Amino acid sequence: MPEKKIKQVLISNANIYACSKLLDFGCGTATLTIMAKQSSPEAKVTGIDIDTEILDKATKKIKEEKLDIFLLDYDGKHLPFQRNAFDRVISCLVFHHLDTDIKQTMLAEIFRVMNKDGQLLIADFGRSKSWVQRTLFNIIRGLDGFKSTDANARGLLPEMISDAGFENVAIKTRFKTMFGEVQIISGEKI
Repeated sequence: MPEKKIKQVLISNANIYACSKLLDFGCGTATLTIMAKQSSPEAKVTGIDIDTEILDKATKKIKEEKLDIFLLDYDGKHLPFQRNAFDRVISCLVFHHLDTDIKQTMLAEIFRVMNKDGQLLIADFGRSKSWVQRTLFNIIRGLDGFKSTDANARGLLPEMISDAGFENVAIKTRFKTMFGEVQIISGEKI
């Protein structure tokens, strides 16, 4: 899995600028969060996750790197931020873990907390044109659960992003991996 390369391309496509406010949705141990902060040190970077134990590990990593990143846990239902709080929202390999209704709720919440002219970038599994990639993803679906991965396997994530209110939704890049195709999908709040 070329996870580091996927994250680098995701950050590159996010066009993070100095003093922008960025949210890493489902930050986990903060690998992507740290990479984003290092790519634009003046950006205000926040990571959010539902797993407090994972966030403890993320906190240690951030302290080791001596970076100013705010981490927060939440209930998994509503993002604890005001409207128009972020210029950029990024997420890597999180959405295939969420059931379809939770995906829809979180995309609506991300839209709510994003500024006008903001950009969303999600890297996650999607429907490939390659039957080999689809077969590989079905193996992962068996491990992660068919219910949560259904929308990804059917290629519905771009449509769901549009349904949440985002415009100019597009698959920017595709990565063939040993676990299936990972796509970087972008959308804008206009």
